[in-house]
Amino acid sequence: MGLMDVNVKGLEPAVLARLSEQAAAEGMSQQEWLRQILRRTADRLSPAELVRQRASLTPMTEADFDAARMIVADRRKVAVGRLGAPRGRR
Repeated sequence: MGLMDVNVKGLEPAVLARLSEQAAAEGMSQQEWLRQILRRTADRLSPAELVRQRASLTPMTEADFDAARMIVADRRKVAVGRLGAPRGRR
């Protein structure tokens, strides 16, 4: 598919100013910043796509959930030890 120009009209001045600030903070032109935002947005699923995807999934069994919880707990212990964080929760 070829390149396409997009023209957005009627955008509020505050939104334009914020986009300009964000682009400047990233050292990009407004145009390149908007391209980047649009690419990231296009990579995400839309709410309707998320709903369809969720409807096609089967729930996790209790045993699978317990196994996943144990893996997370073990990884957390390793990370806490590696970082030298104090034991227990605050």
